[in-house]
Amino acid sequence: MKGGLVMRDLHFKPIVPLLLLLAFLGFWLLWKNPSHQELHATTRLAMGTLVSVSTWGATEAEDENGVNWVFSRIKEVESWASKQIPSSLVYKINHSPKGTLLEVPEELVTVVHTGLEIRNLSGGAFDPGLGYLVDLWGFGNGVAEEGKIPETQKIAAWLEERNKHHDFGIQWVKTANGGMAIQWGGFAYELDLGGIAKGYAMDLAMESLKLSGIPNALIVAGGDMIIAGSKGGKPWRIGIQHPRDHNKVMAFAEITGDMAMSTSGDYERFFMANGERQHHILDPKTGKPSRSGLISVSIQTSTSIKADALSTAVFVLGMKEGKALIEKLDGVEGMLVHENGERWKSPGFKGQWLEGS
Repeated sequence: MKGGLVMRDLHFKPIVPLLLLLAFLGFWLLWKNPSHQELHATTRLAMGTLVSVSTWGATEAEDENGVNWVFSRIKEVESWASKQIPSSLVYKINHSPKGTLLEVPEELVTVVHTGLEIRNLSGGAFDPGLGYLVDLWGFGNGVAEEGKIPETQKIAAWLEERNKHHDFGIQWVKTANGGMAIQWGGFAYELDLGGIAKGYAMDLAMESLKLSGIPNALIVAGGDMIIAGSKGGKPWRIGIQHPRDHNKVMAFAEITGDMAMSTSGDYERFFMANGERQHHILDPKTGKPSRSGLISVSIQTSTSIKADALSTAVFVLGMKEGKALIEKLDGVEGMLVHENGERWKSPGFKGQWLEGS
């Protein structure tokens, strides 16, 4: 809660106490010197989850100023990227008649273009146009409230419309003042930037910290994190949650310097039906929760926006195709866990499996 208002935002994750949240979504902060005066940690509610900002080496005044900038930038992204808030641009795009021309900020253009780029790279495994499908499954506001599988004919109808209009139905138009406008074709697509806008907000947040004079920081928001610098010359040490034991850490990463990491898992938001885990990571080709066999995917790369989207894409692709995508992309590393117990870590991934995990 900030300023007396509930931050509805993009409804990415359910809200629980911070340590439980970090464990539930995949990350624990392992501080060696929690009482050191140079380490400052602040947690606030934003983007439908708890966001933790930790800085090293800053004064209290510098930390407070930097943290305020972080949450200001996050709130700005929410103001145009949320599909639930009627005043947001994404909401207006989704609810405007077909062919309506809406002028949009460069930031939205960047996020949608990046989403479409990863959509193409992954053969459609990641798709920023699944808004209708996400709502159909009941994940639009976090955990599915009713916990019911949608009617088969509704999923089939969505797939039929999507296959007719595989070009996504979106056009960009230059405005008279040199800006950009979006013309939305509609069809079966509805923008849902929940799998990528949070990563973009994290990138802006870290940029704000650096501009305010703080070069050493860690920002964690659910399954996403972005790192800069070090913790007193030592790496930031992060635990990666075991996907089937919420009280267990299966791996850890020690990171120094600029890097983003995102973890996607089938344990984040789900309900049980027909003896199966019905989770929120949907496969655009089936209209249903992904059955790729993967249960946890961690991606490390240079920007949070790409790590956020790629972790979803690799999860949907599965072990074989997911590994191939990671190995094809420069500067992208991954750690994958299959439901059959198989594990894989790319050579450049900054992290290690824990024994007995």
